[in-house]
Amino acid sequence: MDSVDQRLVRRDERLIQLFDPPFDKSALQPGYIKGYAPGVRENGGQYTHGAIWTVMAFAQLGETERAWELFSLLNPIRHATDLPGVNRYKVEPYVVAADVYGVAPHTGRGGWSWYTGSAGLDVPADC
Repeated sequence: MDSVDQRLVRRDERLIQLFDPPFDKSALQPGYIKGYAPGVRENGGQYTHGAIWTVMAFAQLGETERAWELFSLLNPIRHATDLPGVNRYKVEPYVVAADVYGVAPHTGRGGWSWYTGSAGLDVPADC
């Protein structure tokens, strides 16, 4: 989990990537995700379902302060606390976006709001 924190958590951009680096020029064929541009959606951006599992894993490990910090990164209202944030996130700040782009010039842009399972977070009560 320390490797996840070091390699995939981008605090400055308020996102947790699914993996890094994205599939781009490799000969590997991971399926449909390679159809997305590198850093977008499941191809190396934040895929929020996986990001939530990261938060839950830290909570289960008893690292509640880190879990809370990472939960705060995912909290949609935190993406839109000022006009630049609103202009970057571009989706409703009261709905968890299913994905957040992780590549310039769209870094921090939310995608697929109101997607199945994205309207709420299931965080353990002891988090």
